[in-house]
Amino acid sequence: MMTLKSTTPAHRRAGFTLIETIVTVGLLAVIAAFVIPTVIQKAGVGDPVKVQNDLNSVRTAIETFATDSKAGFPHQISWLTSTPIALSSRLIDSTAMTANQVTAWNGPYIGATMSAASGDSLATGYNAHIMNFLDRFDITNNVAEHTATGTVDPAFVPTGTLFVGVQIHGLTYSQATTLNRLVDGMSDPNQPDSSNTKGRLRFTKPLLGVVIAHYLASPITQQ
Repeated sequence: MMTLKSTTPAHRRAGFTLIETIVTVGLLAVIAAFVIPTVIQKAGVGDPVKVQNDLNSVRTAIETFATDSKAGFPHQISWLTSTPIALSSRLIDSTAMTANQVTAWNGPYIGATMSAASGDSLATGYNAHIMNFLDRFDITNNVAEHTATGTVDPAFVPTGTLFVGVQIHGLTYSQATTLNRLVDGMSDPNQPDSSNTKGRLRFTKPLLGVVIAHYLASPITQQ
């Protein structure tokens, strides 16, 4: 008797066909196009709030230090996180602290430590850093005196009201603008490339690289 061969294969080949693979990859690409930007956006939502909160903490610490010492403002944030103060320590205007002012220290005033990586900054949101050395900032002329050496810059001749300036490094212009809206509730939407020279957060659009912003922590009374 003749046996008819079945036209149905004894078993099917495992895996996907080329068409199935292409369709699957295409669907994954479409899903990723919608999901990934949303995840990234949500991950960065807390960054400006983190920076604002850190700046507020630094401002409160600076003002509490000044109240306790009855002297003036420090020229280093690290003075607020530990007790490295000695008679050789100088205030933001380069005035030496007296023995009574040194012993009046009642910190730490801020619950943070200086970055071990750089040794001169506090890590904050946006992967930016709040720099250790403070400066005097002339809010009329929008110019700062950098006091990293602890001495007064003779070229700095302020003509307006001075504030303790806290430097934030590592922000992009877009990030600084977002932070500006949060801190001051403003940013000029009609002139997006203009200088932001009002309020507590001040910066200019850089030609290259990142923004160096100044946060005005507390007014300095001129003697």
